[in-house]
Amino acid sequence: MRTFAAAALALGLAALAGSASAQSADRSFDAVYTVVARGIEAGDFTYSFRQTGGAYTATANREMTGVAGALLRRSQDYTYSVRGVVSESGALRPSLYQHQGGRRRDDRPNGRLIRASFTPDDVITTAVPGPANMGDPPATREQRRNTIDQLTAIASMVVATGDPCERTLQIYMDGRARFDFVLTPNGRVNIDSRAVRGPGVRCRVQFRPIAGFGEPQEPATLSFLFAETSSGMWAPVTIEMPTDNGVVRLEARRLSINGTRLR
Repeated sequence: MRTFAAAALALGLAALAGSASAQSADRSFDAVYTVVARGIEAGDFTYSFRQTGGAYTATANREMTGVAGALLRRSQDYTYSVRGVVSESGALRPSLYQHQGGRRRDDRPNGRLIRASFTPDDVITTAVPGPANMGDPPATREQRRNTIDQLTAIASMVVATGDPCERTLQIYMDGRARFDFVLTPNGRVNIDSRAVRGPGVRCRVQFRPIAGFGEPQEPATLSFLFAETSSGMWAPVTIEMPTDNGVVRLEARRLSINGTRLR
């Protein structure tokens, strides 16, 4: 359960093209999710996305609560951030991702700091203290090329033009785990949740592990649910994400688009 592949989460990326006007847009998305692991509410995941013109940022925080938090003693609490640019097509391209957390020690009470720098041809991962864990087996340079981090993946689905379920997300999570999410439409639905009420779409998601997980990972079929909003943006209501300890589900408790709460 070290990090999300979602929560979201959240996800180059040819299928994420948006309209040309999206490059100059100012827009935002904020969410609070419950983390559900093995059918148990285990924590909170908060997420914020901001786009100003041709640049964007996203931040997130995960905190394990209740019995899970007590047993794990903050070892699974993380903070995340990313910044990047919006391409001419409207796609989100990360430049610098980082997260901090994990098992604490007296000499680093906030946990280990991991940074991943995204370039057009590669992703370079560093750690403080180092060296960085590149996974087993580590992703090759070719496998790292044209990928995005998990925070950008969530944002890419939020601002998707057209059906968010018609795309493939090439994700390099935490500068270590490499996998694809292959999304296909799975029907329109009427959503009535504590976060939003109204029309939405469901995605069937094929999780295809590629490298870096440390132990064999089996492909899996996941499910995402998005609410359609009047802003033209999509609000993720539920997202299933692979972690070190199996798949977890993020269930929205509060969703806001451009500063307006959906329910």
